[in-house]
Amino acid sequence: MRFLLCRTDWRIGDLVVSLPLMESLRERLPESEIFWILNPEIAPILDNIPGVAGVLHCRPGYDLSRLISYIRPDAFLNLSHRDRGNTTAAKLAGVPIRVAIPRGFRQALDATHRIQAKRSHSGRHESQLILDYLKPFGIFASASLPPPPTLVLTPEEEERGHADLRMVPAPRLGVVKRGTGSGACPSFHWWENMLGALRAAGWNPVVMSPLEEGDLAPTGVRGLLGRLNACDAVLGVSTGPMHLAAALGVPTLCLMAKSVRHGPVRWAPLGRRAAFLQYEGEEDDRGSGMDRFEPDTVLAHLEKLR
Repeated sequence: MRFLLCRTDWRIGDLVVSLPLMESLRERLPESEIFWILNPEIAPILDNIPGVAGVLHCRPGYDLSRLISYIRPDAFLNLSHRDRGNTTAAKLAGVPIRVAIPRGFRQALDATHRIQAKRSHSGRHESQLILDYLKPFGIFASASLPPPPTLVLTPEEEERGHADLRMVPAPRLGVVKRGTGSGACPSFHWWENMLGALRAAGWNPVVMSPLEEGDLAPTGVRGLLGRLNACDAVLGVSTGPMHLAAALGVPTLCLMAKSVRHGPVRWAPLGRRAAFLQYEGEEDDRGSGMDRFEPDTVLAHLEKLR
């Protein structure tokens, strides 16, 4: 059976937490072929990962139905549920099985199988929610989290990552100051104090994201993976690079919001050496809540990871 997994949004973290779905497919239906349609900016994340039969790039203006026809899939899974036209494109391409969240009348009509729409207050991690797309094929998510995804670097990419950070002595601490996913991050002043505390504790922080707030040259997603891999640990807010670091097996401490929609129950990075920390007190994600993280508490958790 040929599957086409569609993730046309550009969010790195969303793609990483979707990877356990592919692993579950490979385990339960080992003869299946698994293709992806992705935004070209994040598509290289899947490089070298076993089980990927092919990756198509979806660029603005592309005829998606024609692209889908090229693969001739038996099943189309629209993981980018906000991109409602994807399911319609699959129908026009003649895909017999189309699985989607019924958001919008047209998508609900064009899907042959519909999964639960209300997800924010489900009490389940996004990686478990994504597995719901496999229910039409008799594959159900367990109550526990799936195994963390594994990303693969070539020796050349590992070497290049260390070369990019050659001026930063060990122990290197990758820092991710802010991102687009949760929208919740500490202030500039908090980070200045935290970076000073890290240096005083013997860490050598290097800003990975956003690049304009650090000293590193621009790079693509594969270059970012190499740099994260060259760190002894990574500290940051809930956003794509934190999911990458966790999937690489780098010790990762994620500073997370309090809201149910963006909190750790749903969005904690998956990794055997990943941990998260939430601030004390009432929820105030959009205000000063993220500035409540005590530097000493952050340092203690980093030492535990190391």
